[in-house]
Amino acid sequence: MMDESESFAAYEEIAEAIEVYVDSARAGDAIRMRTAFLPTASVSGSYGGKPAEWSVDEFCALIAKGGPAPNLKARVASIESSGTAAMARLEAADWRGTRYTDFFVLLKREGGWRIANKVFFAHSRA
Repeated sequence: MMDESESFAAYEEIAEAIEVYVDSARAGDAIRMRTAFLPTASVSGSYGGKPAEWSVDEFCALIAKGGPAPNLKARVASIESSGTAAMARLEAADWRGTRYTDFFVLLKREGGWRIANKVFFAHSRA
């Protein structure tokens, strides 16, 4: 069972992993974005009312193609963890004109917390 200091540290480490994701999106940095994910990660969701499914490599290729999102505003709305598993919700506004809600499942592996899966909903354009 985690004590309070371990729980606080886990929360901070998970938030830092999500911050790598956000910073990479702002910069349009697909190489750094890739480091936020496990190699087997997938990205699924809905964009423009249509289903979207990508491997992490396909998703990162889209990041590279789309380029920077300098106006992106994001906040971690929630984080929950148990041992080496966690989930986080991110609310993002103006990622190249679109608002998103992202749900992440994260796993702690050697090297820290990484995104195992991302499920998202693209709201109407900003």
